[in-house]
Amino acid sequence: MRAPLLAAMALLAACSTTNTTNKSLLPSADNPVKTSYCIGRLAVTTDVPLHFLGSSAQFYWGDIDTYREDAASYEQRLLSAQAPASDGKVRQLIKPVERLAQDDGRVIVAHAEDALPLDPNVVQVTGFAHRDGTTFRFQKTAISRLQDITERRTKEILASITSSASPFPPAAQSQQGFCIMHGTVNLAPGHDWHEASRVEGEFTLQGARYRFSLRSRYLRSLSLNEQEVTNQRDLLLALAGAVPDSGLAPVSELSGAAGNPSQGSARLLEMTTADGKQQVYEWHMPAVSTASNTPATFLYIWPASGQASAQDQANFRRWVVAHPQQTTPLLQIQQMASSVIRQQATPAVEESRLVYRMQLHYHGDQAAGGRHYVIYKDGQKVDDGRSDANGFTKAHNADYDQVWTTKVLNK
Repeated sequence: MRAPLLAAMALLAACSTTNTTNKSLLPSADNPVKTSYCIGRLAVTTDVPLHFLGSSAQFYWGDIDTYREDAASYEQRLLSAQAPASDGKVRQLIKPVERLAQDDGRVIVAHAEDALPLDPNVVQVTGFAHRDGTTFRFQKTAISRLQDITERRTKEILASITSSASPFPPAAQSQQGFCIMHGTVNLAPGHDWHEASRVEGEFTLQGARYRFSLRSRYLRSLSLNEQEVTNQRDLLLALAGAVPDSGLAPVSELSGAAGNPSQGSARLLEMTTADGKQQVYEWHMPAVSTASNTPATFLYIWPASGQASAQDQANFRRWVVAHPQQTTPLLQIQQMASSVIRQQATPAVEESRLVYRMQLHYHGDQAAGGRHYVIYKDGQKVDDGRSDANGFTKAHNADYDQVWTTKVLNK
């Protein structure tokens, strides 16, 4: 079982839709206006009007979400986050909800699961802040013994955020941070850090709607570049509604970008959806170092549902090959300058990564308490024990690229 990898895919695929009040007509590429954004640690410029559909961001192994809402809606969100059952979760508060001194913030620490029973080995720490009409939520699942450091990191992250009224702050104003929808996290990467960003949106081209997805992810080893291509393509297929197990077929390598490694590589791929065959543009810049400002970066562009006519496909192909001087036909993408060194570095403490644990069951969904199990990480035994009364194994810190398995023994 590749639990951490599957967990990573779920986190990146969970695209939180930001509540915006923008009800304008869908933008078009026919009236270009150059606009600059900071997304993750990327400076992004485009002359094609973009309509953002949502975004997801991971920072310090947790998820950051933003919501445009008023104070009354924020209060309801706080009440829901500490209720015994809400948002498909059951939870039990471990300690009283802490009120932060700034931005009407809260920190909520609880045991939380999709259903009872609750795992005592794992905690969920959720931090909230509300500033300038935007709610910021940081949520992290951690091993119980790392509750204190997770709470401290949550407060540091919330305190460092600066807000932006528009979707993603202008790149020129965000030289030192990790940019999220409606704000920037201004903490330097520290010990065992992790960052990932994804934004989804739409634009129009000659009357046809197209989707785009821009993703970046910090890689702790350059050897992970190849695996990340597979991960991101799998996520794209799920996002675009491709036929299960259909995969992506190569169509052509695109000249220009492919001939200039410093600009990444670009290609046309083909996927199969309910609407038939559709071409997908893929641009990929691999991580060239383990610095936070050189993440593995991907841009995908494909026709929106129902836009798979032969004429649309021909227009799309002509468009993607007609911009050899740009990074991509839609976005000019540059990695931010390494100005983050001016930020205060985060002290190195034992950090909580992803949590790997299992709940053992007999047939019929009965909890398998007291069963002997062995847990392996990358083929090496790391735990040998017995499940608790509710079938839970011991919880471990895991990384995205590790392979974790649990074997249940008969003795």
